[in-house]
Amino acid sequence: MFAIVKDGAITKTGPSLKGLFPNVSFPASGPDNDWKTTEGIKEIVQGVQKDQQYYFVTEGNLTLVDGVPTQQYTNTAKRLVDETIDGVLNQGLKSVMTNKVKYNAGQLLSNTDWMVIRKYERDVAIPSATATYRAAVITECTRLESAIAGAGDVDALATVMNAQNWPTES
Repeated sequence: MFAIVKDGAITKTGPSLKGLFPNVSFPASGPDNDWKTTEGIKEIVQGVQKDQQYYFVTEGNLTLVDGVPTQQYTNTAKRLVDETIDGVLNQGLKSVMTNKVKYNAGQLLSNTDWMVIRKYERDVAIPSATATYRAAVITECTRLESAIAGAGDVDALATVMNAQNWPTES
């Protein structure tokens, strides 16, 4: 996206230079920098968009920031805790992320669940490496659940979720 900036204001925007100047022929390499400067052509840069897993991101106005046309965004944090509205439970991010963590742990454990069943039903020992792995998965799940519960805001929750350290099977 490009903008034409004249006298400290954005006068026109377009997806391409050809869109801004439909009657001008450009060489295959595009116009040179002197021409762009003379015409006030500047590339539009994107403002800050936070992670949409944690924020509602809406497009705002196109503004000049230090002379550069910048697409602004509004980042509104999603609900952190559960809320009941008109009898309907709306899960907050803490519940959603706790469920994800539990699901991940369940998936990791599912490959070796048969060994636990075998131990219970026929008293066949679980290999020590498997028992160690399963304990590590459960420990990480418990750690993450506690950290999620203790997250004071959406950014702290995102930090927790980005610091997952699931073990790998040997």
